Amino acid sequence: MTRLEKDLDELPLGLSGLLRWATAHEVCCVLDGSAATDPDYAFPRQLAVGVNRSFELGVDGSLSDLDAFLSPSSIGYALQIGYGLKDHLEKLTSRHLDPIGFPSLFVFEPAVRIQWMGDRLHIWAADAAAVWESIRSTGSRPTDPIIPPVRFQPRCSRMQYLAALEQVHKHILRGDCYELNYCQEFFSTGVSLDPVAVYERLSAVVQAPFACLYRNKHRWMMGASPERFLKKQGDRLESRPMKGTAPRAVDPIQDAQLAAALQGSQKDRSENIMVVDLVRNDLSRVAEKGTVQVEALCALHSFPQVHQLVSTVSGQLRAGTGFREILEACFPMGSMTGAPKVRVMQLTDQYEHSARGLYSGSVGYIEPNGDFDLNVVIRSLQYQADSGYVSYHVGSGITAYSDPEKEWEECLWKSRGIRQVFEA
Repeated sequence: MTRLEKDLDELPLGLSGLLRWATAHEVCCVLDGSAATDPDYAFPRQLAVGVNRSFELGVDGSLSDLDAFLSPSSIGYALQIGYGLKDHLEKLTSRHLDPIGFPSLFVFEPAVRIQWMGDRLHIWAADAAAVWESIRSTGSRPTDPIIPPVRFQPRCSRMQYLAALEQVHKHILRGDCYELNYCQEFFSTGVSLDPVAVYERLSAVVQAPFACLYRNKHRWMMGASPERFLKKQGDRLESRPMKGTAPRAVDPIQDAQLAAALQGSQKDRSENIMVVDLVRNDLSRVAEKGTVQVEALCALHSFPQVHQLVSTVSGQLRAGTGFREILEACFPMGSMTGAPKVRVMQLTDQYEHSARGLYSGSVGYIEPNGDFDLNVVIRSLQYQADSGYVSYHVGSGITAYSDPEKEWEECLWKSRGIRQVFEA
């Protein structure tokens, strides 16, 4: 393994050229938190390209060999976790077909890893100099790449959505669950996209701290996630569940009023606190006794399209705990399921109208020393290049306080950034 440092401004096409070089490979993952104002709440900027070796979990696969696969590596591992991993962790099945087809789990040791801080690139590869020359020879960027207007249609109608939430509310009143994250899909077919151009525009519009561009052969994910699932640094494990949403306003006074109303909203705070309790329980399964704590509760984070309430839960990881055990304890994340988690996952499969795929899953990186940072795949597009199928999901937490009409409106706020990408 060799290491090389170069300046990004030495590339004729800059960052766009680097992305196009990376995505010319069948497997690559780009992580970018450069839009964040808080470096502790963001991905480091990096990309993983090509595959030295990989671990893929299919429908009938087992996680038992995962920790053995994650042997010490000088370059680390990139990974994606699909929502379907839940079926391997609990006695669950999914009745919906998945037209995108991301695997439940895909972990790969990349052939090339590149990190950049400012304009300084750090390249790790068997022959880093050859990789640099390959990047520099990347062909010209398409002249004004066109993002076609895409008409997304809901998988379920507004009336079907409201009817489903009525049923969910009945389950809550009966005590079957306390909170349920209900998701819906918007999709289009026969679409031809330039994933790099879409990702670049999505990143510019949403300015997310956990942005991601991921390719696995003909499957693509263009993500602008604002949420962290899990971060491990040393023996500290951290989750930042996000629940509670309000729209942004152009007028600063009105915008401040919306933010203040969100912070004082009993419905939104209860939604967040219930998920915090669930996350505390998950972390306690792999943390030293008495170390799980809530460091921040319902803190306001503002993004270009929405205000959000974000909490921080942490714990000291129990010595000898492997990555597989952490996944088994904490996935799927509480913010995308609800409480109690298993019953909620049964109900979402019953009332939702489509498979979530990579949505509600995670993408991230495991460092050579075992530290990792994983996002929550939300505010993201999934694209199947062979079939031209493209979709995005959006959801909200349903509690006893929820108004179905307002939940529908909240989904529209959350997807505003994605819709802007395809507007002229």
